[in-house]
Formats: sequence, structure tokens, C-alpha cells
Amino acid sequence: MALTHSALPDPAPLGGNAPHYQRIVDGVLADSRHLMERVAEATRMSLQLRQDQARTPGEHQGMREAQQQLMRLTSVMGERYPGALRKALEQQTAAPGEEKPSRSLFTIHFDELELMDESQITESVERARARQVLASAVEGPLADLDALVCAAQGLPRVQPEHNPLRPEVFLQALQAVVSQMQATAQVRNDWMAHMAKALGTELKGLYLAQIELLKQGGVQPVGYAMRQTDGQYQYVYVAPGGGGASPGFGAETDMPVPAGGADPLLTLDRLRRLLLGEFSEQPAPAQAPAATPDDEPFAERFAREFDNPVQLPQIDPPATDFAMTVPAAFEALQEMNQVGQMMERLGSQRAQPGDGPGQRRAAGLGDALGMEVVALMVDNIARDSRLLWPVQQFVRALEPALMQLALADPRFFSNKEHPARRLLQDITDHSMAFNGAEAPGFKRFMRSLMDIAGPLATATIEGADDFEQVRQQLHAQWADGEQVREQERLRAIEALEHAEQRHILAARLSGEIRLLPQIDNIPGEIAHFLLGPWAQVLAQARLTDRTGSADPGRYQELVGALVWSAQPELTRTNTGELARLIPQLLPRLREGLALIDYPADRTEAVFEQLMQLHQQAFQGGPKPAGQPAPTLLTQEDEEPWLAPSEAQDSGFMDDLQPSQPGILEPPPEPTPVDGPTRPALAVGSWVNLLVAGQWERTQLSWVGSQGTFFLFTNASGRTQSMTLRLLDRCFQQGSLQVLSQQPVVDVALDAVAQAAMRNSVESRL
Repeated sequence: MALTHSALPDPAPLGGNAPHYQRIVDGVLADSRHLMERVAEATRMSLQLRQDQARTPGEHQGMREAQQQLMRLTSVMGERYPGALRKALEQQTAAPGEEKPSRSLFTIHFDELELMDESQITESVERARARQVLASAVEGPLADLDALVCAAQGLPRVQPEHNPLRPEVFLQALQAVVSQMQATAQVRNDWMAHMAKALGTELKGLYLAQIELLKQGGVQPVGYAMRQTDGQYQYVYVAPGGGGASPGFGAETDMPVPAGGADPLLTLDRLRRLLLGEFSEQPAPAQAPAATPDDEPFAERFAREFDNPVQLPQIDPPATDFAMTVPAAFEALQEMNQVGQMMERLGSQRAQPGDGPGQRRAAGLGDALGMEVVALMVDNIARDSRLLWPVQQFVRALEPALMQLALADPRFFSNKEHPARRLLQDITDHSMAFNGAEAPGFKRFMRSLMDIAGPLATATIEGADDFEQVRQQLHAQWADGEQVREQERLRAIEALEHAEQRHILAARLSGEIRLLPQIDNIPGEIAHFLLGPWAQVLAQARLTDRTGSADPGRYQELVGALVWSAQPELTRTNTGELARLIPQLLPRLREGLALIDYPADRTEAVFEQLMQLHQQAFQGGPKPAGQPAPTLLTQEDEEPWLAPSEAQDSGFMDDLQPSQPGILEPPPEPTPVDGPTRPALAVGSWVNLLVAGQWERTQLSWVGSQGTFFLFTNASGRTQSMTLRLLDRCFQQGSLQVLSQQPVVDVALDAVAQAAMRNSVESRL
């Protein structure tokens, strides 16, 4: 198999060290088959050692079978690994705008668990375990290689994502090849447990060798910090949170993780079974549990007592001090007269599941896991930096109610439409409309939470209806403000939809005009007028026509007349026809431009030139100087035109606002040389937008069908719209900052899945 780098995308901007960069990529690809064979041989030896040390016949037989299958398939894996590595490199180094993998192979999402079977769960855990083993093996050399490779690419600072030799690239290729082998799932899992360690050893040696080659080539590392030692500059790698590992590698996700971690009982397989309702909901036999110390942690107590399945105890949920957290949540509201009333309504002590009449207590593994998921979910939501602190603490206040619900309806986590989950999402999403506790409307928003949702904190929860009633009452409370906001949004959408339709039709009509045989014989300014503003006029006339005319307003026939009258060499042969045309031409042109409210001052130069051409036909003389006809206008090349009324109705932004310190936060840091890539924005995403020098919290509320226009609406209903080109420019220059792309509750539950994944990985290490 020929290995060249021609199929690989060009790396990020390369400096003078580009040959060194390309040389190491080519060398790694050329040696990738041998690397796979060395990994396979090291794995075979490791399996042999495990076989020799096996304590049971089953383990001995399993290791023997894994070793035999590996020996049989090593050559096949060696042949396929170079292609898999090349594919992984191409995906990871895809240029901006090119398709990339939708997500990492090493992450898992909460809402996917129900769709996975046991083998897929096992495969995901083994994949994560392999990544963790690999990260530990290459931690130090990888940091140094990142700095040197980024320097070789001409980057001003360390950006690990630009290192094509990241460990996950090799691991992704390895797992792709292993998954293709005709072996049982258990055999493949046995391989990966040993292959990850072998691959780590290989990569550590590879990285050290490449580091030495780059240094010998004169490459000086870039980094997060540089210091001078004995007259020499030394690279100092500062990883986020300390440590030397490449940022983002070895961590399953950037999602928040509870400070105390998850109970070790919460594994990925048990979480999936909980979501599927596989745990018995029947209470355990009523037997008194053995006495335990009062200060024994909940997780340890349960782990010890669950060892005896005959005596399943009643277990209280993890206790938290409501009195210490909830009052503090409303310090930001201390100016409100209702604070005392709100606190009285919430109560000074946190209600616990099982404390009220008719409530049952945790009676088995399913109940305990359900409450653990609630605790983790609430903690993740309450630590989400996108939420203001009072909202974070209010969510904490709802934990007792959610604990009760977990016992009464344990599958509410997995149902995105469950009233409790929707209530949490509505509260958190609604709160992101405010960029601070003093923002207009925030105190009114918090008051609605206190009045309507606050009583849930001390209520006896019987099921989903308790949350649905609260949710409906909240929406009724918010309805007045939402109605105003929706009216503004709909008015803006109507204006933008019309402008987008006109722009699309105008682009097609301008293409037809560009095909006219004499279009290249007229001055460029006049051709540009026909292809641009006048095409918009033709499109507007057709969109608003109700008569069914083929040429509404007879504006299309003016195209031919204008092209002819702008060529003195033709008109001077028929000055009589030109004399009859002139009195009608300019008034009709102005009449058409009025349809789209096109500013008169932007066409005066064109009309002036046209009159000079007419005068030349009657008097003779040189042809007026002009520019060549412009390139054909298309949707992609030409910014859409909005009439002043349309721009006003939609809050259209036709240019960037000056970047000045705003009320939300300091100005963004300078954009890196290579520039950030704008993330894909979905309707509902919240952003911070710099408007007239002030930061404004606003939400993407509509995107045009052609992706031409984007509409943002803030909490009070104020709209801001822009074109795709301006959106990209705003993001590149830091005047648009994406606040959220994934709902808060989804992020929190994904973090629960990641915590379960970590427990599963650690239990198998």
C-alpha cells in the first residue's frame, strides 16, 4: 500500500519548519504497519503472561483463545492499520468547513444509554479504559511534542488539536481495525485491555524520537510559558488544572463533575438498567439493618450492606444542608420586600424523601441509584457556569422534590418530555436570558419561581402531575412577556423572510440578465446596477404581484431599453427612438427603485453616467470612462438588500459595532492568528452580542431557510439580525460569544453518564 501525504489536508498555517512537520507525518504513516505488528506482539506476550498466571480454568482458556486469535489475525491488522490511521488523520485534520466526525468516539450521552445493549456498554467502557491507559503512558512526551509540532506549523501558541499525532488518532485507528476482526466481542475486549498499554509504550518512544528530530531541525517550541534557564529558553507546559497531559486528552468530557464524585455503585451498566426499569420496584423484606456509625458515608454504607442481598436495608438519601444553601441563593434579591415571604414559603429545613406521610424510603439498588442520579444531576446543574447564582441555588432547593420523584417515577430521567425534566429545562433556559442579577426582568423572573415553583421544595410529591401543574402555572405567569417577545420576533421574521425570498429570486434574475449578449458592451457601473438593485426591483415586483402578469410593472422590458440606451454607438443611429425613450426611462427607473426603498443617493452616479451616454449619442464625443462589467452576482457573493423598513423591523446589523468594554465582561482576548472556527448554531442557542459597545444577552430565534439571515431576540423582545457573512465576522472578531448550544439539563445528565463511565473504568483497572 503506497503511503504518501497527498491525500492529507494541508496543516494549519505553516512556518519555515513545514518540512520538519511533514516529514514526521510521512514517517509515521510509513512505519504504521510495523507499529501495529509491534503492538500485536507485545499484546500476545502480555496475554501469555496472563494465561500463565490464570487462577481459574475459564480465565486460562479465555487468555489462550485471545492469544490464538491474535496470532491468526496479526497480519490482517497490520495490513489494515495504515489505511485506518490515514483515515483518522484526515478526519482530525479536516480544514474549516470540511466535514468532521460529529463527536468523539470516546464520549457517551445519557439519552443514548437506553438504545445500547450490554455489549455496546462493555465496548464503550473498554474504549474509555484504553484511552485512560494511553493517556497515562504518553503524558509527559505528548506535552513537549504538542509545543514543537505547533511551532513547526507556524502557530503562535500551543493548540493540541493541531497536532496530527495525538494519541486518540492512533487509538481510533486501532479500535477501528480491531472492530473489523472476525472474533468474539470478549476476545476483542481482551485484546484492547492489553493493546492500549502496548500502544502507549510505542507512542511514548515515537514521541521522544520525533521530539529529538524536531529539535535537531532547529524547531523551537511554542508554549503557554517560556522561562530562561542558564541563558537558554526552556519550554514550560502549563496544562489547564495542572499536570502535563495534553488538554482534552484522557478526560472523557469537559462537562462538570461533582466535587465529591459519583457513588462507586453507579456504573454505566447499572445506569442503563435503571433507565430501562430493570430494577425491581418492590420494597425489600422489612428487616432492621445492622447498626452503623452515624458518620458513615452513604455510598460506603450501601456498598457494605448490599453485599448481603437477603437483607436489603432501607437507606436514607444523601443528606444536604438546605438551611445553609437556599437562603444564600437569594442574597441578590435582598432588596425585594418579598424575600421574607419567600423564605417562609420554602421552609427553613430541607424535606427528605420518606419524611412525610405516605412516602416510601429507598428500599433497594434501583431506588438508591435513582437518588444518586438526582444528586449528581442537581449538583451539575447548580454548578453550571451559564446559570446565575440565585438560579443555581434554587435548583438545589428542588432536590428533595426530585428525590421523591425518583422513588415514585424512577424513569423520569430517560423521558425528555417528562414534566419534571421539562420544568427544569424551562427554568434554566429561561434564566439564561439574563446576564446578571441586576438585569431588567430578573427579579420578576425569580419572584415567579419563588411564588409558583418554590412550594415544591417542601411538598409531598406523588408523581409527574405535581411538576406539570407548576410548569403550566409558570408559563402562564411568563405569558405576557413572552407574547410581546413573540410579536417582535414574528414581525422581524416576516421582514427577513421576504428579504430572503427577494434575494434568492434576484440572484436568479441577475443570472439571466448577465447572459444578455450585449451586457459586456455597457459600462461596469450600469451593468452592476442592472445585476444588483434592478434585479431586486424585478424580484420585488414578482413577489408582490397578484395579477399573474409575466412582467409586473413592466420593469423587465426596461432592462433591454437600458442596455441599448447605454451604447452610444448604437443609439446615435436612431436618435429619434432615443429621444422618445429618455423622458420615460429615468422616471420609470426611480419608480421601480421606490418599490424596495433603495436610497436615491446610491444611484445618482449611475443616472448621471447614463445621461452622459445619451448626450454623447446626440452630440458625439468620447465614451464616458467606466469600469468593466462586474462578475455575475450570486447569493454567495452578494450581500442581501434590506429595505429600511425591513432593517428596522428586524434590527438589522450591517456592520460590526466598535469593540469597547461592555457591562457584561471585558473585551475578548485577541483572535489567534489561525482564527477560531464558528460553531454550528442551532435555534435556541444563547449568545453574548456586542451591540453599540455594550454586551447584550440574546437568543438565536430564527435562521432563514437558505441560511442567509440569522435573527436574535433578547428577553425584552428586542431583535438583532445579520447575514451569515457578518455572523462569521462577529465570531472571528470576538463580538459574538456562544453561551450555550446544549440544554443545561442535557449537559447535567451527560455528566452523570460520564461519572458512571469513570466508575466503570476504574472498577476494571
